[in-house]
Amino acid sequence: MKRLVLLLGLLLILPTWLLDQAMADGPYFSIDPASPSIDGNITPDDVLIPGPSGPVVFIQGSSLGLKDNFFGGVFDNLDALSNGTDPIRNPLFFSVDRVAVGLPGTAVFDQARPGVASAAGDVYQALPPFGNNGLVINENRLGLRPGFFGDDLDALGHDLRLSGPKYFSIDALSASVGPNVHPSDIFLNNINNVFAPFSSLGLDPNDDLDALVLDAKDRIALFSLSTFSPSTFTASGTAYAPGVKGQLSPADILVTDFSGSFSLYAAAADLGLRPDDNIDALETIPEPSALILGIIGTFVGVGVGTWRRRAVIAAFAFGLRPR
Repeated sequence: MKRLVLLLGLLLILPTWLLDQAMADGPYFSIDPASPSIDGNITPDDVLIPGPSGPVVFIQGSSLGLKDNFFGGVFDNLDALSNGTDPIRNPLFFSVDRVAVGLPGTAVFDQARPGVASAAGDVYQALPPFGNNGLVINENRLGLRPGFFGDDLDALGHDLRLSGPKYFSIDALSASVGPNVHPSDIFLNNINNVFAPFSSLGLDPNDDLDALVLDAKDRIALFSLSTFSPSTFTASGTAYAPGVKGQLSPADILVTDFSGSFSLYAAAADLGLRPDDNIDALETIPEPSALILGIIGTFVGVGVGTWRRRAVIAAFAFGLRPR
């Protein structure tokens, strides 16, 4: 009984502490050009964090060499983001676009249903290939506006620093796209500095890489493509075949070592999504510190392995970046 009382006390204290960490440090994200929170001060090329009354700018897109004259019609949309130290493993954390439906019984399906229609601003977690997903961050936690015409979270990152590396991509309608800038390139710190050209990922120049998990040191990445990318079945009009170029889903997660090709990491159904859904933000996170895992394991008297998975999910949900 004493252990149970201590556990309940811990569970009451930890979420508040973790939430405070989230509001202080992130998570980091961007929103698409149709989002109502875009007001000229916030533009689609900016990296945002939650604020007391809505999202606030953490990194100006212009500092990355991006165009941000939104109301003049000359702007870029940053639609993939990483600090380059992402672990390549489950669980996967992701967001979807406004028209995603999800498979029945999943959190995406629940959030996308008529009368709610707020799936696009939320963050979900999945453990492929188990074919389900759960809600871990609701859009109101990020200060985003709900509804079908609300904000669409379209890039997601963790543990960014102003002086640290920032890997990103832009969408196919961005003003900077041209002969030397492609929406399937990955850039480092500036639009003029290409970390990985589209060809190194096995992509076409008109493909739109719109979600990214990157381990830059070991040169391996997870990514997905937008609905209108030529490599997807939604754009090519062919039959869906998971991970097959020209037939893959915008909800397939692909993996590359930048040697000029990619392969399938997880199919849409592995994440509880339909083939015609679109994942437009993706992240993984480091494991929580041994201290937190040890405390939780001590109080509940269960194996650390069980709580490790749960604590990883909880840590991201509350914005904690363990070191």
